[in-house]
Amino acid sequence: MKVYNRTALKVFFSVFCALVILTLPRHGVAADISSGLSILKDMEAALVSLADKTRPAVVTITPYIKSKNKKSRSIRRVRPTNTGTGVIIDGQRGLIVTNSHVVKDMSTPEITLMGGKKFQGKVLGADEETDLAVVQIETKNRLPEAQFGDSSDLHVGQFVIAVGNPFGLDSTMTFGIVSGLNRENINISRYEDFIQTDASINPGNSGGPLLNLDGEIIGINTAIINYAQNIGFSIPVNMVKAVVKDLIESGEVRRGWLGVGIEPVDKEKKVVENLGLGQGVYINAIFEGEPAEKAGLKIGDIIFKVGGAYVKSPATMIRVVGGITPGQLINVHVLRDGQKKVVPVTMGIAKKKERVVMLPRNSIRSLGLAVRDLSNVLKEKYNLFDKEGVVVTDIFPDGRSEKASLKKGDLIMAINGQSIKSRVEFKKVVGDLVSDDTIFLLIFRGKESLHITVEGVN
Repeated sequence: MKVYNRTALKVFFSVFCALVILTLPRHGVAADISSGLSILKDMEAALVSLADKTRPAVVTITPYIKSKNKKSRSIRRVRPTNTGTGVIIDGQRGLIVTNSHVVKDMSTPEITLMGGKKFQGKVLGADEETDLAVVQIETKNRLPEAQFGDSSDLHVGQFVIAVGNPFGLDSTMTFGIVSGLNRENINISRYEDFIQTDASINPGNSGGPLLNLDGEIIGINTAIINYAQNIGFSIPVNMVKAVVKDLIESGEVRRGWLGVGIEPVDKEKKVVENLGLGQGVYINAIFEGEPAEKAGLKIGDIIFKVGGAYVKSPATMIRVVGGITPGQLINVHVLRDGQKKVVPVTMGIAKKKERVVMLPRNSIRSLGLAVRDLSNVLKEKYNLFDKEGVVVTDIFPDGRSEKASLKKGDLIMAINGQSIKSRVEFKKVVGDLVSDDTIFLLIFRGKESLHITVEGVN
């Protein structure tokens, strides 16, 4: 069968002309109608060819949960109601890319190929920070695979295809466009630079590919906004490539570490914009003995560029620094006392609990955590339906919350017996406390409520 590539793009544009022709009066336009139908059939053939080419590389992933049979004391596997999607990127070695939340806590998920053949997979590595994971299956025969594309040259309006298993309906293909680029602050993962698409994505599509008209992977679908229509998000493939490479080689991702606390620029923003430097971020903490201090960065510096990347927000800064190879010498461009300055920094390596952190300049900082209102995205990610409170989205290194064993995804429902329903209420309650106060939290984690004590600062 002939495989259509970018020539199909012209076909999609031509279809609009075809539809117009088909609505014209019938007298004297028989030839035009025939031509219009031909274009529609070409478009149909292009989509069918693309489906035939890409769907075999997309798999269904079912995490299995071990449970004990009390009578026989044997271990059996229970199939949960949720399923996810993955895409084969190396058919010879049986390597599959998916979302980390699809295979979370599962060492041997079940992989089902198109056609129904099943394998037990092994999770080679998972990275919660980007919500990516790599699974491997053993196979004697080479499997169908999809090739990585390039997400650096995407444009809003570009046609895309999503393939996945929404609601367990395997090998479902949907069609749409790139609706937006560089989306951040969606609160799905820590390193956010999402592709937004209107191609229909539903629960079960997580981990499936977003494809261009050549059938190349340009993104990995990760989330939707439940209360909206046709708003889905995909992790750009250039980020996927870097993470997947590390996961395959070592089972974890090695990220750069600067050793600073940052926050959005407020009153200084106009100064940065007037210099044509973008928004930038404000350094409000320098961690002792870390790369930033050794290089001479200072509290009050406004970072507007790291290496060759301009910094427009804390989320951008976190993503850029995390993507730098540890040990690399990087020029950090700052605004200090109204003057531009370049500070060379040898990037450190982030431990699991170390990263560039966004520290707000208020009493919440003393708790060593960041929280968000309970959005529909967070409800789905942490399974917090029918709950009220604020979600812990970050735990800062060596802070009070880390020492109290709070975790990302915890839902704070009450502070010192006072119910918390929003971030505004959380800030108000915390704002009335002093740093040496011991705080008693009621949280929801997993499937149970817990009481946690956060000790005051001595």
